[in-house]
Amino acid sequence: MSQTLSRSARGEINHLPCVFATALRQKCAVCSLALHDAEQLLCSQPVARATCAGLHGQLVDKSRFALGMRADPRSSRTSKPEELRLQCGGLTGLRTVLDRDAMSIDVHRLLERLADKELDLLPWEQILRAIGAWSVNK
Repeated sequence: MSQTLSRSARGEINHLPCVFATALRQKCAVCSLALHDAEQLLCSQPVARATCAGLHGQLVDKSRFALGMRADPRSSRTSKPEELRLQCGGLTGLRTVLDRDAMSIDVHRLLERLADKELDLLPWEQILRAIGAWSVNK
């Protein structure tokens, strides 16, 4: 067990894996809440992680057609290239919609911008275009 996770037994917060770790590792996004453990990226804020998980779920649900997925995405795992397009393209689309002036994609900043918005009411057409346009070779 990693040292960060084992500290939870002594009363510290049990950090969970970052939902957007693929995007962070590919350097197509940053997040001030991410902790770099020796083995994985962890989220330092459980509430923010829950919001990221909800956002990721919406991205998966809405992007099935853009990614050419035939099966229900919740019943099978996405491939690495699909997950890259989903995360990097989805976060790129969200930045375009919510934080156009930002120099880079900051997941935490996007979460702050999403705080007063309903995920279902976002302009998904624009976000899905970004997912479809994002190339794994970038």
